[in-house]
Amino acid sequence: MYKIGIDIGGMSAKFGLVKEERILAQKIIETGADLEYDAFLSAAAACIAALRKEQEVAAVGVSSCGLIDSGQGKIVYSNNIAWEEKTIAKDLQRCTNLPVKVANDAKCAALAEAVYGAGRSYKRVCMLTLGTGVGGGFVCERRLPEGIYGDGDGILGHITVERGGRPCSCGRKGCLEAYASATAVMAAYREETGLSLTAKEIFSRAGQGEEAALKVVAQFRYYLAEGITSLVNVLRPEVVVIGGGLAGSAGLFIKEVEEQVNRYAFGGALLPVKVDAAQLGNGAGMIGAALL
Repeated sequence: MYKIGIDIGGMSAKFGLVKEERILAQKIIETGADLEYDAFLSAAAACIAALRKEQEVAAVGVSSCGLIDSGQGKIVYSNNIAWEEKTIAKDLQRCTNLPVKVANDAKCAALAEAVYGAGRSYKRVCMLTLGTGVGGGFVCERRLPEGIYGDGDGILGHITVERGGRPCSCGRKGCLEAYASATAVMAAYREETGLSLTAKEIFSRAGQGEEAALKVVAQFRYYLAEGITSLVNVLRPEVVVIGGGLAGSAGLFIKEVEEQVNRYAFGGALLPVKVDAAQLGNGAGMIGAALL
């Protein structure tokens, strides 16, 4: 059965013709804070129509950044694309005559990894996406748990790991996102050296043994493990999957994070948790959307 998975991000929206874990064809449009919602709908309808020429399509799933009400099929708020209260499921259904479901992008990625990726051998899967911010999702027996907004609701990047710590984009201080995102790694390195490098460059320098980069990565690793330990104590997953832009550098921190989590999580020595890198890459959002 073929489905179309749409992954809406702050810079682009990707449309994939999906069968199981395979993306057979793809279309991309630019997004951004100045993208009008009606213009997006028109472009989305054209992309979906083009993909439907490839195969018969049964349904459409939407993975979107922001706060999502899956039950009502709407984007409640997304700061990256400046949309509020957009009934995207109903609107796309009207444009395409196909059933449409929508969920948060990190939760869609978690669902994809739980079914086809690094979590496929486990019943209880938690995923953290480490990029500009920190998102995440929890999947139990290949399903997103129902919450007030229909897709579990947990805002995993905004648990506190340092009381009164670094300011976070959400307005609070000490959130996991303020320590374990790519943005946080870049800011910490800039404070340490005065240099503005990408997170990828910083991890590369750490791999080469640069002292400042090693210090920043060690701090990142510590706080990531602190956050995961709290999530393990609350959700008790069997595996925590690390995705997002920093997953490519997982070799520099996965083993140490797993050891710290199992040292300090309640009962960690008796019920150890696996920490692993995501396997589906940039396609996870589209695959997870199709799984909705």
